[in-house]
Parts: sequence; C-alpha cells; structure tokens
Amino acid sequence: MSDSPTITRSCVPDVFTVLLVVATLLLAGGVAWMVLVNTEHSASGRTEGGPMVLID
Repeated sequence: MSDSPTITRSCVPDVFTVLLVVATLLLAGGVAWMVLVNTEHSASGRTEGGPMVLID
C-alpha cells in the first residue's frame, strides 16, 4: 500500500476573474432592464405591450 500524498489546493479567484463576474452581472442586469422598459413602451392605447408585439 503506497502512501502517496494528496495535493489539495484552494484556488482563490484573482482580481480579473472578479471583475469579469461583476461586469457580466451588470451586463445581464442592463439587458433585463432594457427588455422591461421596451416592453412597457410597446404598449399603446388599449393593447398590451410585449416582447413580440410589432409597433406600426
């Protein structure tokens, strides 16, 4: 039976990984916000707006 040492390394994310994650979350939040705003703007009169409503 061989006693081989097991290597356990805890990898701490560096600054650039954290910046990438933050930028991705901000981009996703901005896209979701723009979809919601555009959905509200597509409503006209008595018809409801939506992501698939064509505006004439």
